[in-house]
Amino acid sequence: MEPATEGTARPTVVFDVLGTLVDQTGSMERQVSAMAGIDSGAAAEVARRWLGHVAEQERAIVEGRRAFTPSHELDVEALDVLVRQGLLVPEAASRLADASEWLRPWPDTVAGLDLLAADVTVLGLSNASRRVLAGISTNAGLRWHQVLSSEDARTYKPDPAIYELAKNSTPTGSGTPFMVAAHAWDLRAAAAAGLRTAYVPRSDGDPPGPGDTFDLQAKTLLDLHAQLLDLMEGT
Repeated sequence: MEPATEGTARPTVVFDVLGTLVDQTGSMERQVSAMAGIDSGAAAEVARRWLGHVAEQERAIVEGRRAFTPSHELDVEALDVLVRQGLLVPEAASRLADASEWLRPWPDTVAGLDLLAADVTVLGLSNASRRVLAGISTNAGLRWHQVLSSEDARTYKPDPAIYELAKNSTPTGSGTPFMVAAHAWDLRAAAAAGLRTAYVPRSDGDPPGPGDTFDLQAKTLLDLHAQLLDLMEGT
C-alpha cells in the first residue's frame, strides 16, 4: 500500500515508550554493570531497586502524596538512595545520572516506527521526562510525529489526565487513537480513558490477564503495521 496522501484519514497510534519501544530493564542492567564495574547479578538488583524507587514515587505523585517531579530527577533520587544503601559508590552514581537517555530499542522498533510513520500518525506517550525522551529519541533513532511526556500532563500513568493529553493531541478526523503498549495495566487505563488498545508483547512487559481484551494484539511492530493497514483498507 502506498503511503497515506492528502485527504486520507490516517489512524493515530500512541506508543508507550519505556519497555514497549526500548528495553528499559535490560539497558539499565547493562549500564549499571559497565559504569559500576559489578557483575550482572548485582547490576540486576541495583536496576530493580532503582526502577522500583521511581515507580513508587510516580505512584505517590498520581495519588497526590507528593508534588510532580520529572523522571530524570526521580532517577537522581533513586541513585542517591542506592549510594546511601551502599549498593553504588558516588562516582558510579554520577556516571549513571543520564542512563535513561541511553535505553536500547527492541530489534523491531526502529524499522517498525519507520513503517508506521509512513501510513499513520505516530505519537509517543511516556512517563519519561522531556529531557529523557529527547535523549532516547536521538540515541535510539526513534521516529515520531509528536512525543508527549508526563511533564506535559504534570502526572504519571495511569492517571487519566495523561491519556486525555494523547486524545487532545490526535489530529482532527483521525478517529479514536490506539494506545500501544507491552503493559496490560497501561492498556486497561487507556481503555478506561476512551482509547482503543493494541498489545505488543515484550520480555519484561506486563502480560494480559485472563479477563483482558484489546482491540488489536500484534506479535511485533511490523505485525501491528500490517494489521492497521488491513483496517484502513477495510474502511
